[in-house]
Amino acid sequence: MRKTRWLLLIVMAAGMALAGEVPKPKEGMSVDQLIDVWYQIQFTRFARDYTSNNKVILIDRGKARRERQGYRARIILQQHGIDYKDYVAFVSPAAVKGVATLTWSYLDPEKEREQWLYLPSLKKARRTSPANDDDSFMGSVFTVEEITSWRPSYETYKLVGVKKFPGYKSEYDGKTYYAGDDCYLIEAFPRRQTTLRSRRTFWLRKSDGCCLFQEVFDKNGKMYKTLFRSYQLVGPNSYPTQIIIEGKDLRTGDVSIVVNEEIKFDQGLKENIFSVENLQKMKW
Repeated sequence: MRKTRWLLLIVMAAGMALAGEVPKPKEGMSVDQLIDVWYQIQFTRFARDYTSNNKVILIDRGKARRERQGYRARIILQQHGIDYKDYVAFVSPAAVKGVATLTWSYLDPEKEREQWLYLPSLKKARRTSPANDDDSFMGSVFTVEEITSWRPSYETYKLVGVKKFPGYKSEYDGKTYYAGDDCYLIEAFPRRQTTLRSRRTFWLRKSDGCCLFQEVFDKNGKMYKTLFRSYQLVGPNSYPTQIIIEGKDLRTGDVSIVVNEEIKFDQGLKENIFSVENLQKMKW
């Protein structure tokens, strides 16, 4: 029954995405439908493809900063069982240049994603396990799941109510974002017993379904991480697009920030770019 429900939601969402229509929350939607709106936004499932250059800033508890430059590309297929294919790579500095991941996500919510990690020093892509989804993504505060592989079927959801977002002051630019915006406050409980969290919250903006903020709680119910996202409407179709993604580890004081730049949609990317063979041939 659970699989059937999620397949139905995915088929409905795919139809909207293929038509180029950006989904939005509507009165009367179930909590699962609201979460699916966010899933479509997070992975730009309403577009044909997506690319961006990324500035990655890592700040430790002593406020020391390291910066990296990255690149991300995604093709949204929604056919032959494939939902989307996505890769992320570092292009500088030299110490991490060429480190990359390739992810294939499937339409069937019961089929696990496939993911490969490429390390230039080994000159070979290594397949990773879904059991690694709680691991740090490339040395950041973010997990693999948060950046590349999350899907709605991984959790169950409870709508707490509609609340005004208190605002978030960004470590990146010092601005306070979205104070007073009405949000659906949703609690999410993991289906996998092996995950490190007991629950997390989603603050989904009522007007457009964008997730402004997440709070992540450990097995003892203590909040140990927050994630903030800012958005802009990008391109001729005004796609809602993540610009700043900011994660804070409340235990260590570490902060990781991704700033997406030079964002492009619907360029006609070819699927063969998103292969393991191509991943191993990339020259950055």
